[in-house]
Amino acid sequence: MKDSELLHLFDIDGSGMLVETSDMDKSERHGWCALSYVWGGDVPLKTTKATQLAHKKRIPLDTLPQTMKDAVYVCRGMAIRYLWIDALCIIQDDQEDLREEVSHMPKVYQYAALTISAASSRSIYDGFLYRRGYWSHTFPAIDIRVAPDSGESIRLFVYVIMYSHAFYKRKEPILQRAWTHDTYRLSSSRLWIDMVIEYSKREASFASDKLRALSAVARVYHLETGKEYLAGLWKEDIPAALCWASGPPPGESEAGQFVTSQRPREYRAPSWSWASVDTPVHYWGHRCNCAPVKPRPIQVLSAGIIPTYPNGEFDSIASGFLVLHGPIRAWALPTPIKLREFKTKDPTEWWWSIWVEEVNAYVYPDAIEDGHEMLDTLWFLLLAERDNNYHPDPGAREPSTTYYGLVLKEAIGHPNTFSRIGYFRTEAMFDADCDCSNRDEVYTSAMFFNYFEDRNITLI
Repeated sequence: MKDSELLHLFDIDGSGMLVETSDMDKSERHGWCALSYVWGGDVPLKTTKATQLAHKKRIPLDTLPQTMKDAVYVCRGMAIRYLWIDALCIIQDDQEDLREEVSHMPKVYQYAALTISAASSRSIYDGFLYRRGYWSHTFPAIDIRVAPDSGESIRLFVYVIMYSHAFYKRKEPILQRAWTHDTYRLSSSRLWIDMVIEYSKREASFASDKLRALSAVARVYHLETGKEYLAGLWKEDIPAALCWASGPPPGESEAGQFVTSQRPREYRAPSWSWASVDTPVHYWGHRCNCAPVKPRPIQVLSAGIIPTYPNGEFDSIASGFLVLHGPIRAWALPTPIKLREFKTKDPTEWWWSIWVEEVNAYVYPDAIEDGHEMLDTLWFLLLAERDNNYHPDPGAREPSTTYYGLVLKEAIGHPNTFSRIGYFRTEAMFDADCDCSNRDEVYTSAMFFNYFEDRNITLI
């Protein structure tokens, strides 16, 4: 890590103070701990424009909230002098400093000698050095000598963390927060895994942080792969990256557990990005015991985003677009309705949907929309399919297939420009042997495709 990239560190020696790395000897600029924790509201001790000079002179350790204190104890026990804490090392009310430091966060965690994760603490006041028993009796405690010539030692207890459905049911506070996602993905002892599903479950104190809290991971992934970042998606992964849906996957939610949220009034991301909604998301067919959902051949003709400030494409988005070539069709609503009234029958039960007879499909809105715009037409963009006869029956005359796609509304005054308002899933009725009692004739996949036309469209 370049010396100029890490701007501030908290020197825990003596009474403690905030130091600029440019004022440190080169031999001192290596070896720091990074603290990952849940703020749990406003942090009483933080660096601002008003407190910056005072913090560079002295930060009395007895004024630190308990989680920060415990991190200091760990650093001292391991003979590490410097500690990186976001509340102290980033000037919180200085947007320029905040953007600069956020851009450096990938390396803060990657090159830290140790990342301290206060996983069970719900706020900065809780601390984490307290008796809690063993999480796993399989692994004994480990005694570590601080230095060869020192009589001091610390005891480490192995705390097993596994990324599984059962693990997330434990709801550790740190796993519910958006900003701590970077810690798990960037620490040198953690694997990088692209887990939008996991991240979308986490909460952010401020809606504007939805993409900002993920920016460090996105920067690293971009540098390593060269892929183009588009507001939480990767251009090279389209159309698969568009195949998301609001709410947990089928079978992983109890009745009333998931409540459809309002679409954020403040612009945060294009409608085609999962970051545009405030609910957890899943991907079509994810974790289901069935055939995989396969994206159809959709051409990405062009794509781009405009950040709210120069070089802020990983952080804050002003607008974005996708120009695609693919199969699309219109459906004229029997009766025009207000956009805000286009929602499921009961927003507390996410699996309820709107049945569209003409497309033979269920429609699932992404969010409860706001505004008085009238809808008289819906547009359907076909994106993916799933062969339900994964092990085909030789007696079946035609495989049964489920199709998926986006539900769009056309921008007023801008032909062929659309925004996403939900997704659709067809009923699995494309089998000549199926019981289609609610239809006058068998509805085949050939008939289904006849209603779609390949066109160039722009998504915003």
